[in-house]
Amino acid sequence: MLGLGLAAAVSAFTSFSPFALLAHARSASTFDQVTDTIANSISETFNEAVANHFPARTGKPAQPPDAKPVPAKPFADGSGYTLCFVPDGASCQALLINAIRSTRHRLLIQAYSFTSAPIAEAVAQAHRRGVDVRVILDKSQQSERYTSATYLKHAGVPVVIDNKPAIAHNKVMVFDDQAVFTGSFNFTKSAQERNAENGMLIRGDAAVVRAYTDNWNKRYQQSRAY
Repeated sequence: MLGLGLAAAVSAFTSFSPFALLAHARSASTFDQVTDTIANSISETFNEAVANHFPARTGKPAQPPDAKPVPAKPFADGSGYTLCFVPDGASCQALLINAIRSTRHRLLIQAYSFTSAPIAEAVAQAHRRGVDVRVILDKSQQSERYTSATYLKHAGVPVVIDNKPAIAHNKVMVFDDQAVFTGSFNFTKSAQERNAENGMLIRGDAAVVRAYTDNWNKRYQQSRAY
């Protein structure tokens, strides 16, 4: 039953009528204002979805869940985003692979768990066609039996281990200094086929891309070779 409530929350988030809130957030003067506005929007719509799903507690009629894939929508300034929700929505793996295949110059990766053969192969292919690919992984990947780290290293991709923090839990890709993927989605078969995960591909937002790139560079400088 809780899964239905979460699906309702997803539906409410993507169909929230004051979605112009995001456009307002894009015009905010600071990054904190942007993140606070988006966080408040998500929190309000999630709470509304939960209330609708439990009429005995609220007196409101239950709303049917809707887990349709979420298409790309433009921000006010012409940038855009694409959402994925597995297992009930658009494929996060397909979204990532398509973005990797479209990358022409630079691909920066941070991963907690990276065992997906299809994603690893797309990354290796990007390296072979001349893309500057660099990968930061959590130290758990040194002992993970099915890690993609060894395959990527043998393919010539620079791989480093972020071993300073207790867990390097980032799941991020930066494409051509123009787009960022982030979310709960690990780059694994389980994340795509067994788990409830989410991801967002943000395109054309220079401030967001710069923030993620700066953080990637900081973590890379503190990492060591795999």
